Amino acid sequence: QHYYITNNLSLCRMGQLTLSEVMQCLKEEFSTDKWSRESVKEILESYDHTGGDWKQYCKFDDHKYYRVVIDIGNNRYNLVILCWNCGQGTPVHDHPTAECMFKVCEGSVCETRYSFPECGKKVHLEVSEETSLNEGEVGHINDYQGIHRMSNDSDTDTCVTLHCYFPPYKTVNTYDERTGDKTEFIVKCVMAEEDSSCTQ
Repeated sequence: QHYYITNNLSLCRMGQLTLSEVMQCLKEEFSTDKWSRESVKEILESYDHTGGDWKQYCKFDDHKYYRVVIDIGNNRYNLVILCWNCGQGTPVHDHPTAECMFKVCEGSVCETRYSFPECGKKVHLEVSEETSLNEGEVGHINDYQGIHRMSNDSDTDTCVTLHCYFPPYKTVNTYDERTGDKTEFIVKCVMAEEDSSCTQ
């Protein structure tokens, strides 16, 4: 049996964590300022999503992807589930104050990264990388890597992703793909305990 040791020396089973155990490992990892992104990645990689305990939080909207906060953390991070119907995606956006680590629980998600537009210039955003992440894979983004867009490009299958944001954030900047124009955007999330469709 393999174990993952957090910075605070708590034992977490590699590849066998339940969602509640992921929450506990993250809580311990972020209990001090000595956390690391490598540790957060390993915790998400250790999550056994095949158990399906994420499904209790899922809800699909015909008009937009659905975000539900399942763990508010301790002001150093939060944990959010995103549910994507066919063809749904985010606008191009940044993470000005946060890192984002995510795991695909169901389906596939496409991540398109762009170079930051030059300040004051109206230019079509330049794609720097496009990646498809499949069920079980873990991805990571921060502003040092560029701005990005995430989408479920499937015509037939839904997608569910589990995101850890550290620290939590309330606003991002969105970018017009044609001009590079930037607009501040308030991120809206549903809290799991406030959604009667989420059974805990």
